[in-house]
Amino acid sequence: MTNPYAGADGDFPTPAPRWAPAPPAQWGPDSTGSRPPVERRRRVSRKLLIAVVGPAVAVVALVAVLGLVWPGFFVTKVFDTAALQQGVLSVLRDDYQLDADLVACPPGRSVEVGSRFSCSAQVAGVPKTVTVRVLSSDGRFEVGRPQ
Repeated sequence: MTNPYAGADGDFPTPAPRWAPAPPAQWGPDSTGSRPPVERRRRVSRKLLIAVVGPAVAVVALVAVLGLVWPGFFVTKVFDTAALQQGVLSVLRDDYQLDADLVACPPGRSVEVGSRFSCSAQVAGVPKTVTVRVLSSDGRFEVGRPQ
């Protein structure tokens, strides 16, 4: 019987080594004390860390809470455009007794006391401009006569 792993002359091939020889030893500097002394790293005390980081975290938390609670700091109030248009239309019809329809106000108007902006309206089929003035931070407004 012949061996299928044998070479052409019938000898077995020599397997490659599975390990590599170790590299030659490398010698470092003289170890007789000529090395400079190792400097020890100072550790920050836990009390100092708490004294510095604690108030900083408290200030950041306070700014975040007040910024989200107090409108106008991080949060700005804007009018709901559909409700604003309906409010202007009802003032034109109920208070001024006008035949008004199709009110269009600019979207995203911020609720800033004293600010003014214009809306357009159809009054008796004629396009008119209406001035709106913001009276309070809770969204009350005043509607001027159409021009």
